[in-house]
Amino acid sequence: MLSMFSKKPTPENEKLNSKIDPKPAHAASDNVTPLKMPVKTEPPRSGATGAENRQGPARRLKIFENVPNIGQYIYHLNSDIRAFTRAETEAAVMKCTPVEVQRVARLLAKLRGRYLAQVVDLGSLKRASIGEMDIQNLRHAREMAEEVERGLATLREAVEKGDLQLDGVKAE
Repeated sequence: MLSMFSKKPTPENEKLNSKIDPKPAHAASDNVTPLKMPVKTEPPRSGATGAENRQGPARRLKIFENVPNIGQYIYHLNSDIRAFTRAETEAAVMKCTPVEVQRVARLLAKLRGRYLAQVVDLGSLKRASIGEMDIQNLRHAREMAEEVERGLATLREAVEKGDLQLDGVKAE
């Protein structure tokens, strides 16, 4: 079953040491391929420097021919993040119209207004003292306004970057 993951014989794979004997012909078949151990290499010479020891595996295992530097990697990583974000946004948001964005802006204005009304209400002459419940209500109103404000800022940023397409609006 795992044979589909095995590599095709290459000159490197042919050098494998076959110290583990294949299964005898009279044994029951269990669809397991015999394990082959790699050939043991000689230990480094005592006169070899540390640089030669470090370069040894790098010469034998050429995984990447053209390894990017940090700047190139970060550039491509940012590009991938933008592409992933755009794809996930398109999958999650079926459509968005300017009217919906304006409704979010109006909701933010209402929440800010309610928060400011509660702040002013705390300073009214009708109140003798401020209770714990008043502070909790004020905190809740502020958190709601701040959360919608963050959401609107993120929505605006997504539209500006092109991660979110607005229906009925031309792209620049």
